[in-house]
Amino acid sequence: MEILTQRLTLRAPRPEDASPMLSIRNSEYVLRYNPMKPWDLPRMEKQIEEEAQSGRVFYMEERATGQLLGGVWLEEDELRFGPTAFTLSYYLCEPAAGRGYMTEALTAVLPYAFGTLGAQVLSARVFSPNLGSAKLLKKLGFTHEGTLRYAVTTPEGVTYDDMLFSLLRVEARMR
Repeated sequence: MEILTQRLTLRAPRPEDASPMLSIRNSEYVLRYNPMKPWDLPRMEKQIEEEAQSGRVFYMEERATGQLLGGVWLEEDELRFGPTAFTLSYYLCEPAAGRGYMTEALTAVLPYAFGTLGAQVLSARVFSPNLGSAKLLKKLGFTHEGTLRYAVTTPEGVTYDDMLFSLLRVEARMR
């Protein structure tokens, strides 16, 4: 599956993405608000192999340059039981931040999630100091459902509150 936007190609991961995506994923910028440990190249290659077949992972490539900028993931929502629900995760390389790329990518992925995948609800979780991500979700119509206080401890030992956002299919249609 491939989605084209004005500036981006959103596409399935490819084996040759391993090194550039590893660099983005392991960057201090991305790890700051993600409870992930850095990976090595074999782990990234294995992940890409698994993601390539899922139909729910999109790597963001700048159309003008072919440069990999980040990714968007739609994983089963483990907090909801019954409805077709996915958790939206995403990250971007630091040089691309603040330039509207993630807004553009998520605006294109939402119809896919609700239409093709049949999602009834999408959720996203954001560490409370990550104001840019919270602002992005609100801009896209997500509702801040609440905050789980003292919820996630990073590998570095920093514990954050976790804000939960959601967007219902009926809300997305209204937009």
